[in-house]
Amino acid sequence: MSLRSRLIAAFVAVFVLLGVSSVVVTLVQRSYLMGQVDQQLTNLTPAAGAVISRLANNATRPNAQSALQSEFSEFYIGRVAPDGRMQTFVAPVSDPELVPELPTVPVYGTPLTVRTSGGSVNRVRIIETRLNDGSISIFGVSMSATEAAIRRLIITEGIASLIVLSVMGLVVFWVVRLGIRPIRRMTEAADAISAGSIDTRVDVPSDGTEAARLGHALNTMIDTTRATETRLRQFVSDASHELRTPLTTLRGYTALYEAGGFERKEDLDDAMRRMGNEAARMGRIVDDLLLLAKLDEHGAPAPEPVELGGVLRDLASDITVVQPGRPVSVECPEPVIALIDRDHLTQTITAFTTNALRYTDATAEIILRASVSKGRARVEVSDRGPGIVEADLPRLFDRFYRADSGRSRAAGGNGLGLAIVASIISSNHGTYGVNSVVGLGSTFWFELPTAPNS
Repeated sequence: MSLRSRLIAAFVAVFVLLGVSSVVVTLVQRSYLMGQVDQQLTNLTPAAGAVISRLANNATRPNAQSALQSEFSEFYIGRVAPDGRMQTFVAPVSDPELVPELPTVPVYGTPLTVRTSGGSVNRVRIIETRLNDGSISIFGVSMSATEAAIRRLIITEGIASLIVLSVMGLVVFWVVRLGIRPIRRMTEAADAISAGSIDTRVDVPSDGTEAARLGHALNTMIDTTRATETRLRQFVSDASHELRTPLTTLRGYTALYEAGGFERKEDLDDAMRRMGNEAARMGRIVDDLLLLAKLDEHGAPAPEPVELGGVLRDLASDITVVQPGRPVSVECPEPVIALIDRDHLTQTITAFTTNALRYTDATAEIILRASVSKGRARVEVSDRGPGIVEADLPRLFDRFYRADSGRSRAAGGNGLGLAIVASIISSNHGTYGVNSVVGLGSTFWFELPTAPNS
């Protein structure tokens, strides 16, 4: 059952409960009032003969009769003679023409309600008592006061119920309008997204309610899902493209060999060398993809304290071996110890230095720095190369992204090195980035937590 149906069911239940409560209260109150009337009539029953005698004996004495009528001003008092004639002695002051219609068979000692044949009220409560002379005394009380009280109670209950139901109706309307209706639209949007429509968005109300915040969160999730799916498609496309190139080369050389295109040994040796290079390149791509998948699923291995200065000096020596004429310097005035797996640290800095070697002239200086600031260890790799245009900076760490795809592929890059850096540093609770000015050079950096007491 939906929340809206539950609210409507609760409203109906309250309506029924109010109705039943009103009926019960009315019946209880009516029973109480009728009990009071019956008590008055029952109290007169033992003295019925005496009262009738007094009224009959003083019928010709106006003063005494007036006193008796004043004493019984709210009662009807009469007598039915043995011959069936009915005589009225006292009628209520409020309804002096009141005459009850007596039942065909007398009911002695038990109050009952009968209709009237005269007067302004329709019903009267009477009690009949048989007297010693064979006549029947009739004592009655008008039901007008009791019925008026019951009517007032019913009106009060009706007004109170109407107020309660109106307030509940407004609350239900408010909840449905501000809560359930937006949630229903969000549910429909979620169903549409599940069906594959990732362009669906939710109209978010601007009222600051929980539904509005949920709508903002859902739209954010939709945008994130859309961006993730776009990146996934791009990733699959780029990965397929990167793997297709070496595979195409391998198939081409294989087909050429089968066609007898390598008649000279030198040509065959060159083809095998090229095939080996392409296979190695494809292997590096697969290895990098597997590493990224491992980092995404399991995160980085347990960190260990690593002294950054020694690592930077070792990498500077490697650069000198690869390019002896390249100026390289290390700036690490004090020991800097970071928490990270040593192999991952070396791989991260190597990705920076490899880019610097690949995209700068052999005479451009490379500077490796390590420092500590606010409890974070910072590593920078700066070069004096051509720099990177500002539009490319936000996407440099995306997978398979190249600022200059043609040059990168020719130089042997696959667009995964900086993506691996981003994954490694993020898995170790670090941050990373790049600062670059066209014509002046670039600085790639990352920061990591330092070892305790370092």
